[in-house]
Amino acid sequence: MSEPVRPVAVLATIDPVDREIALLSALADRPDVPALVHDITIDQGTSRLRRRVLRGQDVVEDEWVELEHVCPSCAVREDAGPTVARLVREPGVTGVLLALPPGAELLPATAGLTGALAAEDAPGVVAAGICCIAAEVLPGALLGEEEAGERGIALAPEDDRAVAEVVLGQLPPADLVVLDGGARGRGRDLADALRRHGSDLVADIHADWLTGALGMRHDLAHAEAHLHATSASPGVGAAAARVDEHGWQSDASDVWTLDLHTPVALHPGRLLAQIDAVANGPRVIWGRFWVPNRPDSVCGLYGGGRQISVGVADEWGQQECSTRWLVVGAGPGREEVLAAFERAVLTSEETAAGLLPWLDRADPLEPYLGARST
Repeated sequence: MSEPVRPVAVLATIDPVDREIALLSALADRPDVPALVHDITIDQGTSRLRRRVLRGQDVVEDEWVELEHVCPSCAVREDAGPTVARLVREPGVTGVLLALPPGAELLPATAGLTGALAAEDAPGVVAAGICCIAAEVLPGALLGEEEAGERGIALAPEDDRAVAEVVLGQLPPADLVVLDGGARGRGRDLADALRRHGSDLVADIHADWLTGALGMRHDLAHAEAHLHATSASPGVGAAAARVDEHGWQSDASDVWTLDLHTPVALHPGRLLAQIDAVANGPRVIWGRFWVPNRPDSVCGLYGGGRQISVGVADEWGQQECSTRWLVVGAGPGREEVLAAFERAVLTSEETAAGLLPWLDRADPLEPYLGARST
């Protein structure tokens, strides 16, 4: 007789206190759902992994785990996978909650855990990725310039990510967003601008969000598609907003969005000249672009906190080339970003000249995108 399959939820946060509150609240009424809690600490340049197993209000296990290389992905593969596989087989267990180290991103964890459970032949399946953050914290975390180390959530000695990038790795791909205190206001508008269609939102950290999460079914490909360069898409949007052809401006706060898309390429030189206008302010961005001297490359851009990463994300293959930037911000700056985008797009005359004139020109994007292919 086969073992019943147990759902596993994965919790991501940027604040260790909020994570502990969420755990205490979720587990209080669910003694049938143990939680595996990972923490990564950095001491004199060396990372260490602490593993705790909680059940109800009790600490069942608490120990330091030696791994050859301590990072969130290795911790999931080498420790979380086998531990969750063990927990789902314990008597009386109906599900498991994996709480990631504060600052860890969701998709590497859900992908790694899915693979690890399959390798262990365990009766467990990833049900949901969860992002938990306070509504009053979200604007500063997403729109500020703080880095992970400054907030105390660095996962490695060299972790120099902007906190905005950490939030982008947690909230947009989540199946469930626990936005404490987020019934309305700036935090709620930002969450709705980021979270993907099909996701749920709970505005109370003390609600029974865990039961709802365990009843979901995580679709890794769907979660990845929201931010991936080839399939980038806008969030669900604010409940009440003034809409124009480029996005929306919230009626309840100063939050705005831009969905900038065109089949036309961007001028590589003008893109470099305009990128500061895009990054220089309280906003985050994700999407893709193409340039005429790299017609085979899907170029991705992604970031916030005045840090924007660009790189070759894919090849177009049989897809039609297109450029699409998705921008979420607050306060002034919306028109400046729109104008910078429009200045970077090739003119009709440049487009009509075709691709051939670009082939022998120097490539100003080579330091960021690498050498061009033949």
